[in-house]
Amino acid sequence: MPRCAGIKRDGGRCTVIVNGSHTIYCYQHDPKLAGERRRNAARGGKAKASGELGRVKARLQTLADMVEEGQMDRADAAVISQIWGTYLRAVSVEMKLKEQLELVGRLEALEEGLEQRKGERRYGA
Repeated sequence: MPRCAGIKRDGGRCTVIVNGSHTIYCYQHDPKLAGERRRNAARGGKAKASGELGRVKARLQTLADMVEEGQMDRADAAVISQIWGTYLRAVSVEMKLKEQLELVGRLEALEEGLEQRKGERRYGA
């Protein structure tokens, strides 16, 4: 069974089986699908972040309402809001990390394509 012709980030050969005659790359390594992968990754990250942020905002609104109505002590609410602030910073760091990893992947793919082009020119392929 034919395997993907792609190279993984660690420099090793991809081990995914492809459907042979028409395809030499798996979904992750096919240069023709790079745009689709970027769009899917961007959508996935945004959807998760917006869902989490919406839930946090709703909880903070409930917390504020409880303080205003005298149902919760201000000191307790302050500590809870600090915890949620820390949570939001962690989400922000996670999103930045995902963006950086995506950019590194895109850069590696571009560099790999450039190296392949250089090799083709060198050997007349």
